[in-house]
Amino acid sequence: MTVVVPTVGSVRDSLESIGLSPGAAAAKAKLFSAAATALTSLAGPHKPVSRWWVPGRIEFLGKHTDYCAGRSILAVVERGVCFCSSPRADARLRIVDAASGESADLPVSAQNTAPVQNWAVYPAAVGRRLAAVFPGPLCGADVSFISDLPPAAGLSSSSCLIVGFFLLLAKSNDQFANTAHGHKLLDRLALGEFLGAVESGRAWRGLASDAGVGTHGGSQDQTAILCSTPGSLTAFDFFEAGSRPPVKLPPELTLVIATSGVVARKTGPAMAAYNHVSQRAAACLAYWRDLVGHPGDCLEAMFRADPQNFPRLRSALQAHGPELIVGFSGTDLLQRVDQFDAESHRLIPAAIAAMTARRWTDLGAIADQSQQLAHTCLHNQVPQTCRLVATARDLGALAASAFGAGFGGAVWALVETSRTANFLTAWPSTYRREFPGLQASAGFFQTALGPAAAELICG
Repeated sequence: MTVVVPTVGSVRDSLESIGLSPGAAAAKAKLFSAAATALTSLAGPHKPVSRWWVPGRIEFLGKHTDYCAGRSILAVVERGVCFCSSPRADARLRIVDAASGESADLPVSAQNTAPVQNWAVYPAAVGRRLAAVFPGPLCGADVSFISDLPPAAGLSSSSCLIVGFFLLLAKSNDQFANTAHGHKLLDRLALGEFLGAVESGRAWRGLASDAGVGTHGGSQDQTAILCSTPGSLTAFDFFEAGSRPPVKLPPELTLVIATSGVVARKTGPAMAAYNHVSQRAAACLAYWRDLVGHPGDCLEAMFRADPQNFPRLRSALQAHGPELIVGFSGTDLLQRVDQFDAESHRLIPAAIAAMTARRWTDLGAIADQSQQLAHTCLHNQVPQTCRLVATARDLGALAASAFGAGFGGAVWALVETSRTANFLTAWPSTYRREFPGLQASAGFFQTALGPAAAELICG
């Protein structure tokens, strides 16, 4: 059987149809062409091929709130990962990175506990968890992928791999839909929650926990990748697994992204620091459970049971001061509670109101407060991200903030569209004068807010 190979033009048209701008669609169509060429080395030229676009995530606000079941304001960029895949009859995942030529051959098996290196840890986690969840033999796939996201830079390139490999394996295994769990995952909010559990390894809706990839996070990244709306910012509530109506970013405003060049690889050197922030939140909850004598699932559940629980918790932690409790000082835990409470319960609702009313000066002040809390309470900022935010504001950005897990990564700046060209000259120039050693690794680009992950239907 000979398969009709879509032209670059038809792939571009499909990308535009899901919501990518014409310029971004044209650039991505070339990447898909490179991925399709790489796939022929695995699957041959006559196998049916599916194509998936999986975008990178912007955390507009919501620093380390998702795994506490709080709120976040999220969107996706017009950069991401392009996947081409062809189903296999056996339970193998054969993968090639079309840019580097690196490859992996992994079993789709619950017994797949062998350590894997680099990006292969993500498809390995997906295959292992799916085989544990879904009964019966699973089919694998031959896969090529290529990305224009900077890796380990705060734009969630790792979660793109988790989402992409799940989507293409689901395509190879139609029986997912015929199982109780598969039916649940037809809802994209539920799927984002599940894929967050795949990455972190935590239990999900009665399903057993797993090793994951080693990071203790939530489902913010996966939810944004799966559920965002083109051109818009969306507020998600991770306690209710719901979202507010998207807020359209007006054409007179543009988002500019800076990647600091300080690599923060969550499965590498940054893992311990990243997990330390989430462990502080877990310690706050454990302390509260001991204090009141009954269990609670998360910090947000504690708040919603009675908002006065937070003042009570603060008072108890203040009494400890520098004294160690549940492995952390009372002061350290108090700062973590203060940051979560302010970000999820005060700043994000205020930001939604400001954006809806187009009060951009108010939004800038709100983002400044969020950034300050990240520095003084989360302790997850580095000098480079702090300076990127400060210089963006000095250069006239209406608002700016670091985002992602922290300890490096990226910063967004909201700029008047008419000033974007000058801003994109001045911001990098200022940064590179201050940090000349990061000249080669830092990056700056403007982006529209793009569409969620989607399979391309090419003529």
